[in-house]
Amino acid sequence: MTSFKTSVPTYFQATIGTLFCFVHTASDVHAQVAARPARVINYSAENFDRLCFRNMVATAARAKANRMLQAKTAMTDSSINLNTEQREKLLLAGEIDIQRFFAAFEQLKSQWKFGSIPQAVFSAQFPKMRTAALPLMERYQKGLHGEGSLYHKSKLMILNPSEFKATEAFTLKRKRTLYRNLIRATVASLESRLPLTMEQREEMIKTIIENTDPMDAHDYNEPMLFATLQKLREVESKLQPLFSEEEWPVVQQFIALAGLQKR
Repeated sequence: MTSFKTSVPTYFQATIGTLFCFVHTASDVHAQVAARPARVINYSAENFDRLCFRNMVATAARAKANRMLQAKTAMTDSSINLNTEQREKLLLAGEIDIQRFFAAFEQLKSQWKFGSIPQAVFSAQFPKMRTAALPLMERYQKGLHGEGSLYHKSKLMILNPSEFKATEAFTLKRKRTLYRNLIRATVASLESRLPLTMEQREEMIKTIIENTDPMDAHDYNEPMLFATLQKLREVESKLQPLFSEEEWPVVQQFIALAGLQKR
């Protein structure tokens, strides 16, 4: 019978070799983990534009501001027939408002790092970025030529009191007409989901219009549905009695679409 004997020195040599291999392998694993590149976020200047201007780049947002300026001046012209000098002064003042706003926007934008950013850096930067941009975001959404703007101040100086009053009355009347038409269109959109009786339709329109304020002109640049769903939310409790228990969940789902709006 053949016997195999392992000497003590040989046993320890094998054990030490095994431990050495284990330590060496573990060191390699740690080295691989350490060498793994940190995750990066690709956040471009265009992404920042879209954050501030509801999914528009800055050039498109500026073009929209110019269109709103032209439309606002045309509305004033329709109410009192501006002469050439008055029209030019208003347009110039409005253009200065736009230039000032976008200069402030570009200055803010220049403070942030864009491109491939380590995730940890981006996670720390993004909340600060959004907070800093919020005042400009709100200002843009309210319109650049409202009260406090150079355009508004110039309008007060250019027009006499009766002319200014006439333009305000004309604007309010047009705003109410547009608002009523938009409410009717939104209720018609609901009818694609839930057939309404004539009484339900008219009562719904009446309830919304009598219990909400017309939106400003800039709001009409949003998709039609989103433009008024927030208004329906404001009077949700007043609308509920107009519908049966089976109908109301459909109306609620329709109103809930407001949450899909991009900010």
